[in-house]
Amino acid sequence: MKKTERCEAIVARDEKVFAPTTHLSYYPLAIEKAQGAILTDADGNEYIDFLAAASSLNIGSCHPVVTKALQDQLTRGTQFGNVYTYNETSVSYAEKLTSVFPGGVKAKIAFGNCGSDANDCAVKFARGYTGRPNIIVFQNGYHGNTYGSSSMTTCSSKMHEKMGPFLPGIHTFPFFGYDLDDKYVEENCVKQLEEAFATYLPASEVAAVAIELIQGDAGILPAHPIFIKKLYDLCKKHGILFYAEEVQQAFYRTGKFFSVEHYGIIPDGIIMGKSIGATLTLGGFMAREEIMNALPAPAHLFTFGGNVLACAAGCAQFDYFQTEEFQKHLASNIELIWKLADELKAKHPETVKVCRGIGMSMGIVLNDYNGVPANDVCYKTLYRAYEKGLLVISLAGNVLRIQPPLVIKPEELSRGFEIISESLSDFEQGKISDECFKYRKGW
Repeated sequence: MKKTERCEAIVARDEKVFAPTTHLSYYPLAIEKAQGAILTDADGNEYIDFLAAASSLNIGSCHPVVTKALQDQLTRGTQFGNVYTYNETSVSYAEKLTSVFPGGVKAKIAFGNCGSDANDCAVKFARGYTGRPNIIVFQNGYHGNTYGSSSMTTCSSKMHEKMGPFLPGIHTFPFFGYDLDDKYVEENCVKQLEEAFATYLPASEVAAVAIELIQGDAGILPAHPIFIKKLYDLCKKHGILFYAEEVQQAFYRTGKFFSVEHYGIIPDGIIMGKSIGATLTLGGFMAREEIMNALPAPAHLFTFGGNVLACAAGCAQFDYFQTEEFQKHLASNIELIWKLADELKAKHPETVKVCRGIGMSMGIVLNDYNGVPANDVCYKTLYRAYEKGLLVISLAGNVLRIQPPLVIKPEELSRGFEIISESLSDFEQGKISDECFKYRKGW
């Protein structure tokens, strides 16, 4: 049994000063340091990182190119306030990001602090540009935790309970995943939208659709291609903006810079967060130039928005991600992770239902087992994985979230899957006590 005394002590201190709402914890893990895809806790235990801080560490922890960029920037200043001044670093990063907007679209960007306020920004510009009030989102989507983005989030009632009223004009419709029958999707995926447009929600009053092409907190569920094509066509027909919500899935998480590129469409706007700051806090919304010119200052700006440290890190990460070295490593890791997933499912056919996702964004969906609900199977498995040295959490109750840093070493990736397999075997053999449930505070 590993030693966790220092971690437990930090958790106890934390509970005395932090509001309970600030943690979705699964075990008493207090991180002391991190390097690449290896985390070390306060007791000196090491873990392979299959979480990447919710896909905000796509480049891993303390990558040399990011560290050097930050060290260089620290000698020049930590932040200057983009509200009242200009600096070359943030301009450079904006140039880099707008240069990869799908379809070669001439785009502009507004930086913020995180993915949540990037979603707020998207709503502001949608309404400002179109003059229309309504926004369409989809069931089981996650958009953030500010009031605006919480209003758009539909994956947990805990994010709405006792806190309303929320932002008006947000309308929710069904999401159609890749796992549904093609014929069913073809016949039904936009039926409710079309009925709404004909009865109570005039299409002429809808500003934008905001959609995760791969729903993250629904359990890494890719949208059905037919659904996205028909939704996109419906938007174009009615002059509704199509926003790709890329907070979790961008920056090569899926093998391409943006997940929307897998669907062969050109969005009007892209919502970004998490790895946009190359391990530092940053958010951004970019869209076609005419959309971004629709609102004057100070409609959406922040003292720390587009802070120079995060932009310096972002520039370094962007350039590294374009290198042949990284692209080869990424392609190799994507091939390996799906090979390992296939092997895991073959070894545990009764507990593993399916491994789904795209690229390095994977959800391992678990089944009920011998009368044990799938949610409990999932928690016991991830807790045993933690005990064995792997950081992995759950989504949607019964889905293991597999999103390691893109730079993870192949031997670390392989060992992580070995630990998952060992943990599933321990569960199947009844070796994991219910005592672990006392730490269960996640989704």
